[in-house]
Amino acid sequence: MLLLPKGNPLFENMAVSKLKLPDIIAKLRNGSFTGYASFVFQTSTAVLVFEAGRLFSALVEDENSMRESGFQALSSLAESMVTTGSGALNVYTLSKDLTMCFYALLEGEPLCKDQNLTLIDINAIHEKIKIDKMNGCLRIFTDEHTAIVFYKEGNPLGFFHDGDREIETSPTETQKIAGMPGAKIDLFSTKNASELAEANLLEFINVQEIWDACVALHKSVINITDTESQELAKIIVSQQLAELEEMVKSIVVDSVGRIGRGIVDKEISDNGGNSCLVDADRAEKFMKGIERTAKLLVSGTNSKVMMERLSSALTGVDSEF
Repeated sequence: MLLLPKGNPLFENMAVSKLKLPDIIAKLRNGSFTGYASFVFQTSTAVLVFEAGRLFSALVEDENSMRESGFQALSSLAESMVTTGSGALNVYTLSKDLTMCFYALLEGEPLCKDQNLTLIDINAIHEKIKIDKMNGCLRIFTDEHTAIVFYKEGNPLGFFHDGDREIETSPTETQKIAGMPGAKIDLFSTKNASELAEANLLEFINVQEIWDACVALHKSVINITDTESQELAKIIVSQQLAELEEMVKSIVVDSVGRIGRGIVDKEISDNGGNSCLVDADRAEKFMKGIERTAKLLVSGTNSKVMMERLSSALTGVDSEF
């Protein structure tokens, strides 16, 4: 997923679960914030880039490197915030020039991705950037470190590393990262960042409406899920009661013969249905009715054995329902 130099932290690792996207954006907009906010979730990362309070880039990338931008990115971010219950927010301030350069990294056209430096001719890439007079950026990274080289019309503007707020002129840190085991590069090309100077997604995207729609949809899904769960629970309980009823009938039939099923049906009906088998008070009345009838049909010993089996079958079952 997205690997970005951290910039100068305004705050880091703030829990997203209690935050609202419209409130975050309003605070950064009203504070004329310049820099970027990243939202890190388990399976995706979202980045919002601001310049003087204008939101000119919004991007979401998932664990499979699939990307969304603009309206779709803001919608996906809102959905993640509403539904995941986790995630961390990081906000970093940057200079205006560096912030505008981020567009190349976030929304530029990828010319190469995840290329191992040991398997690529980096000098040939630099030459191509110069010959093509490319606007864009070259990202050099490992699992723990990231450096970016920004280009304008084929010429390097400077270097950006973790913790920087401005573009640096020295390539020393970038060279160190490039020399680390497992270092890779990405190359992105874009139009001139100056063309984005007046862009502002907030002028034509209503973040509050996006947020409200996500919240409403999530609530409806929860309500549907709760209803389905309740219906499923009712079905399960009904099946369990039917099985318990059959067990009781089997016990009574063993003692008094086939007439036992009719006896059980009558007592269940008299006591409000087979749910009486799992209700302590009604189960006691049910048992007394069965015992009273059984004594007219079988010996006292057989009746006693039957009642012990019934008592054993029904003891504690009410706690399971």
